[in-house]
Amino acid sequence: MTSLIKKIGWTALVILIVLAAIAVDFLRHGGQFKTLVPHFAGSCTTLPMHASAEDIQIDRPRGIAYLSYLDRRAQIEGEPVLGTVMLLDLSLPEPRPRPALTDDPPNFRPHGMSLYRAGDGSERLFVISHPPGQAHTIEVFEQGATGAFKPVRSIRDSLLLKPNAILAVGANQFYVANDSGASNSFGRALEMIFRRGMSTLVFFDGEKMRVVDSDIKSGTGIAMSLDRRQIFVSEASANRVRVYSRNPSSGELDLVDKIDIGSAPDNINLAGDGSLWIAAHAKSLALIKHFRDAKEIAPTQLFRLRPGAPGASQLTEMYLNGGEQISAGSVAAAFGNEMLVGSITEHKLLRCRIP
Repeated sequence: MTSLIKKIGWTALVILIVLAAIAVDFLRHGGQFKTLVPHFAGSCTTLPMHASAEDIQIDRPRGIAYLSYLDRRAQIEGEPVLGTVMLLDLSLPEPRPRPALTDDPPNFRPHGMSLYRAGDGSERLFVISHPPGQAHTIEVFEQGATGAFKPVRSIRDSLLLKPNAILAVGANQFYVANDSGASNSFGRALEMIFRRGMSTLVFFDGEKMRVVDSDIKSGTGIAMSLDRRQIFVSEASANRVRVYSRNPSSGELDLVDKIDIGSAPDNINLAGDGSLWIAAHAKSLALIKHFRDAKEIAPTQLFRLRPGAPGASQLTEMYLNGGEQISAGSVAAAFGNEMLVGSITEHKLLRCRIP
């Protein structure tokens, strides 16, 4: 009997040690033990809004910013909210959000977006939507003569497991990054804790969707280089960005590099000079706490990535704030010597001057 008790005791001790090791590793990887030193060499003003802008797309020729506009704080709290796409005229000294769409699709809850500009100047806007109680959709909008976008197509597919980010590469072609491959909340928790690569990157060729890469550790952002030959995908659970070479004719991708950024990357935006602006979450546990309680703030971190040959890309931390200026920042969109910073939950934008 004494021997059995000892065996149970040793087993329990081993289990506790393993659980403690898993917990410490999760906290370490999530940045919990980091010492953050806030900094930014520029200056920012705050633009109040009635919802948050989790993603932002810039129309540089027209000087317009498009916002994925949804009261995500109310959604987290269980309210049956819907959203839309708003725009900002960046030529104005104090722009205010105004509607960008002629009509909203049914049960529209926008998430990641991508703006595609054709050679003739015509534009299409691609938006991920999570209709409450329904399958995820990709909503496609076409710009009319007035500048407003009208709905033209709604796409559903079983490969849209948990779509987070989208990149349009043609009038009907796009990539979508799923941020999870789990089928339930328990599986999602295990996926996060053990950083399992269960997410997929899918490509829609205009008629059908197919997987072009898998084993991604939570795909949360996607962008393309100026020459359209490279694709960049955020891996939030791996604290890195994947770099692919792209076959323009087939849409197939080859993984050529993985860039460690030390934090959980979110949306990626291409700037006019070819650099990539990456929003990141420096402390994952703080972000989880922020989702549960609006009074708990989460840091906002912004990087600029200058792509190079494998192993030679230049990564610079441009902005870091503990969350007092804007909490849970999820996107930075550069336009000239300015950038807009949006948040998952905050009802405001930052409009910043870049030195």
